[in-house]
Amino acid sequence: MKRIIVAGIDTAVGKTIVSSILTKMFEGSYWKPIQCGTPVDAEWVAQHTNRLCYPSSFVLKTPCSPHLAAMKEGLQIEISHLQPPKHHGILIIEGTGGILAPLNPTDTWIDAAALWGAHWIVVHRHYLGSLNHFLLTIEAVQQRRIPLLGVIFNGEGDPFTENMLLKKARCPCLGRLATENSFTKWRIQEIATTWTSLWQTIPGV
Repeated sequence: MKRIIVAGIDTAVGKTIVSSILTKMFEGSYWKPIQCGTPVDAEWVAQHTNRLCYPSSFVLKTPCSPHLAAMKEGLQIEISHLQPPKHHGILIIEGTGGILAPLNPTDTWIDAAALWGAHWIVVHRHYLGSLNHFLLTIEAVQQRRIPLLGVIFNGEGDPFTENMLLKKARCPCLGRLATENSFTKWRIQEIATTWTSLWQTIPGV
């Protein structure tokens, strides 16, 4: 695994925190191809991991869908404009919004990311409607035969429901995040250590 994509079932599900933990776990580098609005996620990851964070290919001011944010600034995002940086070791790539977030009138985030030869992780946050968002995300991933490493759950969930989702996704749970007021760099390191131990017990990961 040289590239790992952290995908979310929606926006604001915990992709940046998960990306930080994985960057710390693997002593890797971080890249968010498209940044819409502030705060800038790469700055947060750098502060909390002390790891190399590559600049985004597009840094857009408006906190909305990439296609609309780009249009407001007189730009158009093309898939060819999004090429992962050359790097040594593992690169953690954070998605923007959900995987079908439009980049332009014809292409979505998954259309670009599916070309990068990466393994994927899906982040699920528990909220009303999240089950539908999760299942649609998994269906899109499976239709494209994208290699899915596993799922990370964010927030308090029902074990029966989580097991059902994992069976649908045909992959393991790679970690859980409890609801916390804030994540310090020390907390990120602590979770990274815990997840490292967990991953060592999961066959095929």
